[in-house]
Amino acid sequence: MGRKKNAAAAAAAREREEWQLGVDWARWLLAGNAPQELTMYGLVLDQGERAYIQTTAQYARLYGGNGRYTASGGFVIGRPALVLGLMAANAAVNASRKAAAKRDMQQSWRDVQELPVVATNYRLLCHLPAKGWMSFYYSAVQEFYPDPANWTITFAFQNAVPLRLAGLATPTLSVLTSWAVLGTNRWHGEPGIAPLIQEAVGSQLGGGSAGQIQGEVVEGEIGPGDPRRLGNLDL
Repeated sequence: MGRKKNAAAAAAAREREEWQLGVDWARWLLAGNAPQELTMYGLVLDQGERAYIQTTAQYARLYGGNGRYTASGGFVIGRPALVLGLMAANAAVNASRKAAAKRDMQQSWRDVQELPVVATNYRLLCHLPAKGWMSFYYSAVQEFYPDPANWTITFAFQNAVPLRLAGLATPTLSVLTSWAVLGTNRWHGEPGIAPLIQEAVGSQLGGGSAGQIQGEVVEGEIGPGDPRRLGNLDL
């Protein structure tokens, strides 16, 4: 029981720490500051692109399957009872496969995995083991749903299936991507990050306060030494 309590206490402390980091980023950007740039090695960025955050997050994509299935069948020769029995069995197998294929066609969150994420002023980069670095440019975002209170952030794109990132890094990622996607004049009005904004404003007025949670690979190195996990924001 003691180990479980200690683990729960450690997890709660980590959540408070990550939530407060998101509040710190919000306070920093509300003051009119720009994030401090990370020094990146190995990962080649676009002209004028600056990396701000290097972390890990749970990655998932929303799409449905193709609905294909292999039908069981073939010619059966034998006694009538045997033939009818095998035909009934094949029909049951095919019906089951067809039902499974129909269920697979329904949209659901797939490809769920924990992986490295880099956030820049232009895009999010996610490193998939089988594909390498994938880019999700802010300029292609059509829908944007940061939900740090539930530790998720979701993007819908013009020509790609939706992306969901989840995990402890989402308060900070929600603030930064709101700032990058919506622009410096609108980002703080995003409803999803309102709890972070409220705490950031409260800490400015009150001289600082502890954040309270409102809701529950590239090969080789990409940075020197052991950089701060969520960037090098100077507060």
